[in-house]
Amino acid sequence: MSEPTSNPTDARPTRIRYVVLPLLAFAAASAYLTRHCLGVANTTMQEELGFNNEQFGYLYGAFSAGYLICQVPGGWLGQKFGTRTVMPVLSVVWSLCTIITAAVSSLGAMIVSRFVFGLAQAGLVPNGAKAVKDWFPVTFRGKASSIITMSMSIGSVITIWLTAHLLDDHGWREIFRTYSLVGIVWAVAFYFIFRTRPQEHRGANEAECKLIAAGEAEKSDATPEPFHWPTAVRQGATWALSGQLLFKAAGYNFYVTFFPAFLEYKYGITKTDAGMLTTWPLIGVIVGSLCGGAVIDGLYKRTNSKRISRCGTSVVALTMAGLFAVASTYTGTAAALVLVISIGAFFSGISIPCPWAASIDMGGKNSALVMGIMNSTGCLAGICISPFIGRLIDHIKATNGNWDIAVWVNAAFYILAALLWLGVNPNTQIGKRPDV
Repeated sequence: MSEPTSNPTDARPTRIRYVVLPLLAFAAASAYLTRHCLGVANTTMQEELGFNNEQFGYLYGAFSAGYLICQVPGGWLGQKFGTRTVMPVLSVVWSLCTIITAAVSSLGAMIVSRFVFGLAQAGLVPNGAKAVKDWFPVTFRGKASSIITMSMSIGSVITIWLTAHLLDDHGWREIFRTYSLVGIVWAVAFYFIFRTRPQEHRGANEAECKLIAAGEAEKSDATPEPFHWPTAVRQGATWALSGQLLFKAAGYNFYVTFFPAFLEYKYGITKTDAGMLTTWPLIGVIVGSLCGGAVIDGLYKRTNSKRISRCGTSVVALTMAGLFAVASTYTGTAAALVLVISIGAFFSGISIPCPWAASIDMGGKNSALVMGIMNSTGCLAGICISPFIGRLIDHIKATNGNWDIAVWVNAAFYILAALLWLGVNPNTQIGKRPDV
């Protein structure tokens, strides 16, 4: 283990944590680059492969199933072997799975490749949360979380915009193979630059390590306290924290799965135009996420209340997201609908850093496990709700029904997420035995 090169008399932190943050952010963007390229290529792949929307829903669900299964194991791997080793390995695996997806044609083979892809990507969020816990002081975790989650949406926007422009001149298979190289390059760079803990990095001096640990009531050693699963399962806070992400993820998934197809079908616009318009809600999420980090850190500094900072912000922001989604259905054009729904997406983005910060608060040194539990529930949105939305869109298309129903369902998801935040208490320690 390398020791930080520090002088005990040096009171100025070296700030190597600000090098770590872009590495974590780029990992998130790279993951979403390979995850959401499927959404833009949806109708093109259906024409070539003969799939319908419901089958594509199962394809999305295969990813979500793998993503669900490995959330907690992925977090455990990071705690066992260190984030420096685990995160690059996972990135290489999901990049190889993207290459395989581009090489196959049958629905079954593609489902298997996306399932394993989901298994690999499952470890990203819990290990990212662990890295934030290990590398940033409590007063900066909202901003750090917002930058990482913002990068996820940036990856989505780049994917949708770039894929929409490349599809006319390049096949979707070539595009997928090219995207996969990004994760492999990142994995190599991350392994050589990053260390699991600041104390192991030569660029982190003693002052920086003390700054990162400031405000923590925990022991300074890196060994997590035993996680008591029966207690975690019984706690209402576990269910509320997990449930809010289920419905919020369901709301967000609509934008990155069936929203381009929804715009094509309802308004009769081209794939390129649908792809371009789809980027705007995601841009709203990006801006909102960046603002959300400043909001929750600012509220915490002013009120010293994690409940106001995390829960209050989420309740207000998600309620507004639902209301603007409903309002968008009263517009008359695709551009007007996207404009209003993008304002709602901005508010949903404000809430995005809140579950990251809350899971770190409620998990302590077991934050990777708590994040894994929460995020695994969010995966059910892809497993259960994506096929449902696919069937809904097929039904509306076949019966010439009311397309606004799809947006109303999306709004309901955000309102339910807001209500569940009322049951979250960031001051509760999840998985801690009552007698400890």
